[in-house]
Amino acid sequence: MSRGARLAGAGPSARLPARVDAGPLDGPVRTCVGCRARGPRSVLLRVVAVTDDAGTSRAVVDSRRSLPGRGAWVHADPECLELAERRRAFPRALRVGTLDLAAVRAHLDQPGHDAAGTAVAAKHVRRITGSESGLEADGHPMSTQR
Repeated sequence: MSRGARLAGAGPSARLPARVDAGPLDGPVRTCVGCRARGPRSVLLRVVAVTDDAGTSRAVVDSRRSLPGRGAWVHADPECLELAERRRAFPRALRVGTLDLAAVRAHLDQPGHDAAGTAVAAKHVRRITGSESGLEADGHPMSTQR
């Protein structure tokens, strides 16, 4: 075997194999601070520490995922919240001293909330008519005929 044949696949021009299994973890992936399982961002709740004027920190659920500051992610499951409390994961992840988790507990106890923290009953489904869906006169989506 010649030296060139042995080193043909090495060096800066070598390509890494394509990722075979993208699986269900496509998109942003976060880790639950309770069970330490990884999952898509859409499945986990974002919890943020908010400090009031007196200087006490409390945890609130960031349902819109847009509040400033560090966020900790947890499954919308009371068992994960309990495990995170036992491990003292929220104060460590949010980098605060003591933290009141009453608002997070109350959020998880409310019936009718999905994993993203939004009210299921408040979601509106908009019906799309034929003229709004992109279908043209002959029924084909990309047709140039009128």
